[in-house]
This record gives sequence, structure tokens and C-alpha cells, in this order.
Amino acid sequence: MESKGYEGTQLNKGQDAGEVEIESLIRETLEASKLLTNKGKEAEKTAPEASFKATPMKKAEEPKPVAEELKAQKETAGYEATFKEYKVGDVVKGRVVKIDPIGVLVDISYKAEGLIPPEELSDKSYSNISDVVNVGDEISVAIERLENKEGYVVLSKRKADYEGKWKAAFEAYKGRKVLEAKVTSAVKGGLVVDCGGIRGFIPASQVAKKAEDKLEEFIGKTLPIKIIELDRRQGKVVLSHKLAAGEKERFESEKLFDELEVGQVRHGVVSSLKSFGAFVDIGGIEGLIHITELSWKRVNHPSEVLKVGDETDVFVLGVDKVNRKISLGLKELQTDPWVEALELYKVGQVVKGKVARLVKFGAFIELERGLEGLCHISELSANPVARPEDVVKAGDEVQVKILRVLPEEQKIGLSIREVARDQERAKAKEVEQEKSKVTIEDVLKEKNDKK
Repeated sequence: MESKGYEGTQLNKGQDAGEVEIESLIRETLEASKLLTNKGKEAEKTAPEASFKATPMKKAEEPKPVAEELKAQKETAGYEATFKEYKVGDVVKGRVVKIDPIGVLVDISYKAEGLIPPEELSDKSYSNISDVVNVGDEISVAIERLENKEGYVVLSKRKADYEGKWKAAFEAYKGRKVLEAKVTSAVKGGLVVDCGGIRGFIPASQVAKKAEDKLEEFIGKTLPIKIIELDRRQGKVVLSHKLAAGEKERFESEKLFDELEVGQVRHGVVSSLKSFGAFVDIGGIEGLIHITELSWKRVNHPSEVLKVGDETDVFVLGVDKVNRKISLGLKELQTDPWVEALELYKVGQVVKGKVARLVKFGAFIELERGLEGLCHISELSANPVARPEDVVKAGDEVQVKILRVLPEEQKIGLSIREVARDQERAKAKEVEQEKSKVTIEDVLKEKNDKK
């Protein structure tokens, strides 16, 4: 049996109308399901293209405000990144940008400028802010508050300086460095000092002094010191003058030895006199002026030229760094009389002199301007002389004749004998003249008698 309502639908024989209707509904449902499946596949194929074609303007327009927002955020983050993060109590560096009546404005690389109130500039009194800081100065400051009601970061230079002083003291203590401290007062147990702005104490046992020296004599003096105890919590600083004094002297003497050169002129103080010369302190180290270098003239003892405590300039003749010896001269700073010797004395000239000393081979005669000449034993007398003292003695004033002048050898040859001979010749000449005069008178008298 065929169904006229649905072509192509085959029904088995024996099926009633109700069965046919049910079968038709099933087929329609399957066909509808197949159609939906095919449409779904077509939709999957066309969806990317349709999506791409349907939203080109949205993707070009919508990201624009988002990009600008991200860029703005990035720029803000970069700008804020240039600022440092600080907290109260930090000590930072800053540059003075302005000086106002309300205080000093400082750039500390923060989102707000820092302000130093006048009372926080220094722990010392001042009349003008310019006595403490100036625009452009780079200074250290301590952060007191991150923001006040005006929006400034409140700073303190006074506290930063104090922190810096303690830091320097700690480094000096750790490194055993020599510092300087000014004595402000003397108490029973020692000296109170100002050590770079920090109050310190030198026990009497650590003061380098002589037994007769009093502690009060050190008030106002600046002493070399070393820190031997440091306690920041208690504000305690104990110092030693003895340790630093010895170390400073060694350091300065080494430095002076390195700086010394032959030919330099140094100022010093005569520290002691010996028979062979004078010792002079030229700044922590002593040098010797040999007796022959004290003067161009003969010196029997250094006390004739210098005395202990005399201040004098000296000429550096030699520096022995191995044996740590220094040779000094005094006469090198005086006019060399031998330069003018040829002008002062001529051969044949008779001058006065004083017997300075006697030697086996003759006598040294002191002339003008510190020059000395030698009168050889053979020139002391016309007669043979066994010992110079048989003819002259030290201190005698004599007349001598210049035999030779040798400035380059610092020698002048003298003769007492030649003076005596010249005197004898002069007397003989006078006698002859007297004889001649008597003879003429006699002749004239004889002539007159004959008349």
C-alpha cells in the first residue's frame, strides 16, 4: 500500500495509518536534524571570515584609548621612578636651590623639595645663612618629616652634621687614625676637648707632658689625639694624647726626611752644643752643624757663635736617609769673605792681625772680615825658630806682610820676618840719611871756619 501524501516513502504491508503517521514524523525529524547539521558545518567554515569582515573597525578604534592609557601609566611610572624612597631618619645628599626667610630649600631628588628651618642649619650661632650654606652647595641632611602642611620635606643639616661627626670618629677609631682636638677645659682627672665637634676626654695618664707641666697649660692648645674608647649610646669618647704624639712625630720626621734635599734652607732651633758642633732641630729631627761650618772664621767652641734656644736658618749640606743623619751649615748663608780677598789684600801690603792659634808649623793670624792667614815658622823671625811660641803667643797683635793670596784655596801667606826686615832696612836708611846730613853740615862749618 502506497501513501499518496508522502512520495517515495515505502510502507510495509500490514501497517495501519497510525503507524504510517509516526514513521513520517520520524523521517521529518531526521531530515531536520541533518539540515541543522549541514548548516552548522557551513557556519563553521564561514565564521572566521564573517567575524573578520564584521569587526575590522572595532579592533582599529577600540584599542586606541587603551594604548594611550597604558602609555600615560608608563610615563607616570617612569617619572615617579626617578624619585628616591626615603624614610624619617635617613641622611641623604642634596643641593641648595633657594634661600628663603623661612629656611633653605634643598633638592633631594624626591617628589617634594626639602626645607631646612633656620634653627636646624647649624649647632653654632651665625648671623647670616650665607655663613653656613649658599645656593649650589651640596650638603648632607637628615629627614625629620616626609611632609609638612605646606608639602615640604622637613630636613635638618645640624643633625646630619652631627651624624657625620660620629661616623668620622668611628672610622678614625676603627682605622686607628691620628686626629686633632682643641682643649676646652682642664678637670681633676684630665682634659676636656672638642674633637671635630664631639666632646671628648683625655685622662691625665694619657696626656704627653713633663712632670712639672700642669694640665691648665694645655687649655686652648690643639693636640694630636687617638680614640681609644668610643660609645655612641652614652656619648662617650676617650682619647690619648701620648699615643698620637709619638706617632705624629714619627710620621712628620719621616715626611721631613723625604722632603729634605741638599741645598735647601731650613729654619730651626739650637737644641744642644757640643765641642765638635751644634745640633739644630729643624722640625722634629736634628741636624749637626760641624764647628768648621759655623763661620768663615776660626771658631774654638760653638758657644762663640750660638747658644741653646737660638732660632736660626741653616743650609742643608747632606742628607743620609739610611743612617738618618743630616749635615747642616751656617757659614754658607753668610757672605764669603774669600770672594773679596783679592780686593782686600795685595801682595807686599803690610796689615795688622791677631794671633788666633799656634801650630807646629807656624801661627794663624786673624785678619779683617774673618779671614785667616798663615805665618809659617820660617817667616816668624829672621833668626831660626824652634817653636812658634818662642816668638808669638795667642792673642798677640802683630803686623804682617802679605806674601801671597789664593782665594780658591782659601789661603793667605803672611810674614812677620819680612816686616821686621823692612823695618830694619828703613832704620838703616834713616841712619844713612843722618850720616849724610852730618857730613854736609860739617863741610859747611869747616868752610866757615876757614873764612
